[in-house]
Amino acid sequence: MTTYPPSLDPRPPRSAVPGGTTGTLWILRVTAAVQGSLLIAQPVLAGRFLDGDFPSLATHGGVGIALMLLAWLVVVAALLAWRPGRLPGWPVLVSLACAMLLPIQLGMGHARFLAVHLALGVTLVAAGVVVAAWAWRPGRAKRSYRARGPQMHDGGAGLR
Repeated sequence: MTTYPPSLDPRPPRSAVPGGTTGTLWILRVTAAVQGSLLIAQPVLAGRFLDGDFPSLATHGGVGIALMLLAWLVVVAALLAWRPGRLPGWPVLVSLACAMLLPIQLGMGHARFLAVHLALGVTLVAAGVVVAAWAWRPGRAKRSYRARGPQMHDGGAGLR
């Protein structure tokens, strides 16, 4: 059996093809869109409570608890989009900050520290909407594709 020395293959490996990015991007898109929608609903629910619709406060609290779980799903989705998906890493940092701040937000709301609760809520809504809008921007997978450097390829000879 003849073995050939490794050579530089001009073709990118299969995992670097931009189509590999779209699967992880869709996971991020769906989770970030749900999170962004729930974050936008929070001030609406609080406003309804202030208008006299008292059951809206219970819904506001329930959505807040659901957001704490969902925020960690967005972190995982952003991680998948970053490392295997080869998208930028800043959405991981933003979604991680949101996931870590949401329990503080919930605690401030239950303790009735409304000055902190409102300011932190505005920050969380803005951060969630930015990640969702970035993920849903058309052509995101193609623009975010980062080509790898030259890869060593053994031509299927099975060198070890």
